[in-house]
Amino acid sequence: MLASVVHVEGSTYRRAGARLLVTAGDQMIGLISGGCLEGDLLEHAKRVLETGEAVLVHYDATNEDDLVWGLGLGCAGVVEVWLERVDRDSPGPLHWLADWIRSRRPAAMATAISGPRAGERRALPRDQGAIGTLSLPPVDEALLAARGSGRGRGLAHQGQRIAIECFRPPTRLVIFGAGPDASPLARLAVDLGWDVSVLDHRPASARPERFPGAEVVCTPIDAAVAHADPGPETYCVVMTHHYLNDRALLKDLLATPSPYLAMLGPRRRTDDLLSDLASEGIALDEAADRERIFAPAGLDLGADAPETIALSIAAEIQAVASSRSGGWLRDRKGPIHDPENA
Repeated sequence: MLASVVHVEGSTYRRAGARLLVTAGDQMIGLISGGCLEGDLLEHAKRVLETGEAVLVHYDATNEDDLVWGLGLGCAGVVEVWLERVDRDSPGPLHWLADWIRSRRPAAMATAISGPRAGERRALPRDQGAIGTLSLPPVDEALLAARGSGRGRGLAHQGQRIAIECFRPPTRLVIFGAGPDASPLARLAVDLGWDVSVLDHRPASARPERFPGAEVVCTPIDAAVAHADPGPETYCVVMTHHYLNDRALLKDLLATPSPYLAMLGPRRRTDDLLSDLASEGIALDEAADRERIFAPAGLDLGADAPETIALSIAAEIQAVASSRSGGWLRDRKGPIHDPENA
């Protein structure tokens, strides 16, 4: 059984697009709430598995009576969850999602959650035409808009409700340097579900057993960036602790579209690296390049150990990827989540 959050209003633990897979043995993979919905969903899942009919489950925690008579949800919001039976022959959206993850390809997907075509889907992967049976002009237009903006929405058409969601592949992190302090960062990133690669020119350091769950590549420094091939959604951290290696890597990275180039070490060291590159004739776009170079790497968390430095860097990457400042949530004006178009 697959549970997908298709609509939210107000404060909720997870947003639209969150998923939970329930196996035949009631093992739950994924999370759609802080634990307050999963138990109730299992009861609904039993009926879905028996009948094979998908259902839309509605939770409303905006009423204060919910604390007494309802589930006692931790967030004062509305959550709608689409429950459907999935298996090898009828995988639902899982085959599309797996393909997009493998190819690191963003996409937009539409799911009819009510009306005569409930359960039908249509998707628009990047650089491809639309696929799926839910072929309606408003759906294709909404998918195109969602893929371009990165924002999902709800759509009503001919008595049907359709959930439009955006899919983004896991954050891709490339670490240049396989020293002892690279291990905590790679481990944390893997635990976060990121796509992690570690590159180093030293065979003794670039060993897979030191970086479980990550791709580990032993390659010469002058070939490392080309091998990694950072794209516009790739976040790069340079931590070789060797000045000449860092200079060579930074030179090559500046020619990539990566939005995040983090350098370990003090700010002055990176300024010296950039001055060296300028003396070699490497042009630096003061606006664009300075904006994506983060030196020293990481948020100001008071980190002074490999594990806490890894935490500060991972937190900074999350902030950059979400276009957030990384400040205190208590000081944020308005909701902590961007509003969804319903």
